[in-house]
Amino acid sequence: MLSIIVVLLVNLLIETSVSFTVVVPGDPIAAHVGSTVIVPCWISPAENAEALEICWYRHDQFSNPVLLYNHGKLQDVQEEPYRNRSSLALRSDQSGGLNDGDVSLRLEKLRVQDEGSFHCEVSGDRKYDSKVVDLKITERGSFSDPSDSSGPWKALFFSVLTCALLGLVGLILYKYREKLTGKKPAKEICEEETLERLTKEVVGDINIEELRKHAVEITIDREHLHPDLKLSKDCKTVRDSKDYHHTGEGFPFQFCAFGAQRFTSGRHYWEVELAHPSNPPKNYWLIGVVKHGHFTTRDRSALTPSAGFWFLCSDGPHGFYTNTEPPVKLSLTPRPERLGVLLDYDEGLLSFYNVKESKHLLTISSRFSGSVGPLFNPGAGDQSPLTILDCPEPVEAPVELPQSSQPLLSNNSSDA
Repeated sequence: MLSIIVVLLVNLLIETSVSFTVVVPGDPIAAHVGSTVIVPCWISPAENAEALEICWYRHDQFSNPVLLYNHGKLQDVQEEPYRNRSSLALRSDQSGGLNDGDVSLRLEKLRVQDEGSFHCEVSGDRKYDSKVVDLKITERGSFSDPSDSSGPWKALFFSVLTCALLGLVGLILYKYREKLTGKKPAKEICEEETLERLTKEVVGDINIEELRKHAVEITIDREHLHPDLKLSKDCKTVRDSKDYHHTGEGFPFQFCAFGAQRFTSGRHYWEVELAHPSNPPKNYWLIGVVKHGHFTTRDRSALTPSAGFWFLCSDGPHGFYTNTEPPVKLSLTPRPERLGVLLDYDEGLLSFYNVKESKHLLTISSRFSGSVGPLFNPGAGDQSPLTILDCPEPVEAPVELPQSSQPLLSNNSSDA
């Protein structure tokens, strides 16, 4: 009898030690129709949630979830109202994502029907908890006056009239100011300077040897590799698996592979081979950096700088573009066969170079926080894989001795 009690107490202690609590905000989350909302939810104490099952669902609709994550990946949602609209997200810029137990829901293109309760359920081996978050949906431009049925129309009419008059006055002042001073508004200048910085071509050739002074060895993290990707033994060459049959419908953003190295300061440079012997240059690839822990990828809308992703993408006939907000399209000729990447963490710069042509392609300006690592995606359907290269040691320029018109030593000395 005593042994049975001891076993029960041990099991109780084990269950207590591995338990957690699901935490959500106490107040409802408010958003308007057509917008995107983050519904926060996390587990406490914080722990890695990648091996847990995460289910978001509406009231008594558990069998038709809004979002379902298990076996280390997001599952396809069959319920039509939420298909392609839900994903996991970060509740704040300081969040570490699933690694820190952040299981927040991102819901896009909100509808009036989305208002109501959302259940966040997290479960694992001897672990389970769930909480409910209320979502309030508002419609833009709605007015109500219970004392007068014509009140809403009057309010709407005067609001539109006021906005039109203010807009007309603003347009007149805008045109007059530009004509009088010959200068563009500061906001327009700022936007032009930002785009110019993103796409500015550097005059003259780039000294690749100078870049290679910041070279670091990069390998791919096998632990977080997508199951449809094939990785070499040295963790430097990656491509789509032969068993994967690409439908050709859109770039496979879910094929992201993550560098095993992490950076929190300084300059770091690496090179990627995009054309192998006897094969043409790759048409599909994605190369950049990602904030550590952001391993959940589904589609392009989730891969933004605000979500911890910065990259240059080659999407075959759709050309080259960045994931900046707004995205910038580029025309790169010739197509890069070897791409150089320079991360300047302290200055907030990510630069790309055509190594073979010794040309600067573009620089993305941002602000990094936390640890950042390399990001790769080999695309699908190309003959060539994507290979991370070991940069050769930079060649030091020979030191030239100064020339002098007089000999350093002379035997012609006069007697005293």
